[in-house]
Amino acid sequence: MVKTINSRNVHEAFILGVDAFTWDGDVVEQDSRAGQTLEFEGPVVTTYENPCERVIFWEGRDANPFFHFMEGLWMLQGREDVEFVAYYNKGMESFTDNGKTFNGAYGYRWRNFYEKDQLDVVVRRLKENPDDRRCVVAMWECNNDLDRTTLDTPCNTHIYFKVRGGKLNMTVCCRSNDMIWGAYGANAVHFSMLQEYMAARIGVEVGVYNQVSDSFHVYTKLFNEMKDKLPEFDYYSFKYPLIGNPYKELSTYPMVNSPEEFDEDLDAFFRGQQTAFANHFFSDVAVPMQTAWRMHKTDKNTQGAISILKTYCKAQDWKIACVEWLERRQKGKEETKDIEAVIGEDNVK
Repeated sequence: MVKTINSRNVHEAFILGVDAFTWDGDVVEQDSRAGQTLEFEGPVVTTYENPCERVIFWEGRDANPFFHFMEGLWMLQGREDVEFVAYYNKGMESFTDNGKTFNGAYGYRWRNFYEKDQLDVVVRRLKENPDDRRCVVAMWECNNDLDRTTLDTPCNTHIYFKVRGGKLNMTVCCRSNDMIWGAYGANAVHFSMLQEYMAARIGVEVGVYNQVSDSFHVYTKLFNEMKDKLPEFDYYSFKYPLIGNPYKELSTYPMVNSPEEFDEDLDAFFRGQQTAFANHFFSDVAVPMQTAWRMHKTDKNTQGAISILKTYCKAQDWKIACVEWLERRQKGKEETKDIEAVIGEDNVK
């Protein structure tokens, strides 16, 4: 039986997912190499109506917004190096086989792993024929991934793009999806950033994002610990609104205003450029977040980082999430490891 979770955005999907794992009769206990899980017996399809509302605010989840954001840009550039993402989340070093690169880096597979840049091909095809149904981006490669021992086997395997009603819809297929760190954590951010980037290049609006998770699961011990930190959930209180969704009051900041120059701006950002971007997203959002992280991480000046964000970051959602995350660090709360899964003695995605 297929389970569907229809949501406005990832913030809403997360609490609906917690509720489903708590009360749904189709959830079973399942052993794994990394410990006991709760898993839906059939696939789970999550639909985000507004995928660009990609920030999750639940304090009990304690998601690291800096890592999610920067990993998304790292993927769009088609990189596979460990060093950059490990600066934002040292736990990512657990997934490298050689200490330098990741075997299953999604962005590298989008743009550099195969003989062509898959994203460029999809953009060209959908510009030429918006009715095209053959725009499939692969992240799974049988010779490289099937029956191979590696610390980083791709969880998400394929992406389908299609234009309907002048909007770019996206479906992502995933073989194994941990709800907390994967589906409603990093995946919701970096795939929605990809969707927004692709829609801008094609010249259409962003449509819905469907995440198809074949093994949709949580690790039992961590799930129970996290659930105790969340408010007691009541659907009607959430929707009409006593608990509420922050995006009812917040606007998102467009990532792309000059599609033809976005890749050039992205390269410049990674080279350390601070100003003169054609896409304002970099100077107004990415650079302040990068600067704030450096102040927090390297300079140990968390209050200064908070001030930078409050003064210069123009994306309301990212600013709030980053400031709240840093304020929790100031209070000395233990940092949650924000990767797709770091459980038990083995690292399993």
